[in-house]
Amino acid sequence: MANVVYDLTEAFIASTGKFPYYGILRVVEEIAVELYQLDPDLRFVMFSYADDAFFEIHPSQSNGRINLNIPQGVKQFHHLRRRHYNKNYIRDALLPLVHMGIRHINSKNWKRARLDLTELDMNGKLLVSVGRPKHMVAALDALERTGARYDFIPLLHDMFPLHGFTPEDRNRFNLNFIGDNCQVIKRASRIIAISEFTKSDTQGFSRDGLLPALPEIVTVPLVQECREGNEPPVQHIPDDPYILAVGATLGRKNIEVVFNALLLLKEKNAFVPRFVLAGAPRKRVQEYLQQDRYDSVRSNVDFIPNPNQTDLVRLYKSAMALVLPSRIEGWGLPAGEALWTGTPAVCSNIPVLYEVCGELGLYFDPNRPDELAQIIERLHQDTEFSDGLRARIAREAARLRTWKDVARDIKKVYDSDISEKVTI
Repeated sequence: MANVVYDLTEAFIASTGKFPYYGILRVVEEIAVELYQLDPDLRFVMFSYADDAFFEIHPSQSNGRINLNIPQGVKQFHHLRRRHYNKNYIRDALLPLVHMGIRHINSKNWKRARLDLTELDMNGKLLVSVGRPKHMVAALDALERTGARYDFIPLLHDMFPLHGFTPEDRNRFNLNFIGDNCQVIKRASRIIAISEFTKSDTQGFSRDGLLPALPEIVTVPLVQECREGNEPPVQHIPDDPYILAVGATLGRKNIEVVFNALLLLKEKNAFVPRFVLAGAPRKRVQEYLQQDRYDSVRSNVDFIPNPNQTDLVRLYKSAMALVLPSRIEGWGLPAGEALWTGTPAVCSNIPVLYEVCGELGLYFDPNRPDELAQIIERLHQDTEFSDGLRARIAREAARLRTWKDVARDIKKVYDSDISEKVTI
């Protein structure tokens, strides 16, 4: 049996219900489901902050559905770090005592849950982690305190916080993000990047000295696939034509440019579609929209908080288009999912979104709301153009990338890692 283990810690932590099922959590679980079917020798684990150890999880299959059998709702206090990358003598002196108390609380919660799990000896194992670096580092530190010898393949999603980073604007988040990624990279035998952009970004920061020397980086692109949900529909889908954004907010996600495009359409007395914002509630976005300048278009904006998968698919399928206006992304799941459901994807012209959508996407400068307004207007007025685009998306559907493709490519990476070590 190959001693490869797949890390489900991210899903275990999210099982308390605080985190929506999207983004990194979705990547962790979707890949796990496919690897379970693809690799019968693969083992699954989660890291316990109560015991500083990995415990084995045993997924199962029934009536064609995969249950990862992750314990649900067990609260683990994981936000307080053991490792900080900025110096604070008082904090650093007190942390060991604080963590003794936290570990006691975590242990009580663990015992109260009566989990019937077996600790897994990680000696000689190859650990594959696709979650957040901070959880990887906590687990790797615990393994090293036990003297375990293991191999490690992490998946890196992005390097957003390193863009524009200078010593003058250091803050705790930036330093911890850099430090976590440095620890992940130093311990990796091989690295997986979710896009060519993330790969080149990581290589660039390594060359600049912000990240350490890198092992081999292999690109495993994410997906366009958007699975149908199995929950009952809950949300009302607008009857009027609408454009959709998923998980959008201010700043890097650049939702401002969409509001401004709607404003331009309104000012020229053109058709203004509804704009549906789906995802985690963003108070900052709602407050931003209260500016006087948006009085004329505010009523066109609908917020749909945390739609379930069934409703998310319905929102995609019924939209005029999905808009992804980000200034930077590691991949861009909503754009790919829109294509999967047959809906046009209108994207900022950043390189990674060309990786996601290629010639099927429509692109605009993220600093030019007028370009976005022109695309929206054309999609509404030019039915021949809109229908032709949808027909082209449908013709290319068989070529779109699935979670099974991602899992197969990740398996190739860790099989190759094992093969090289055996050969040596």
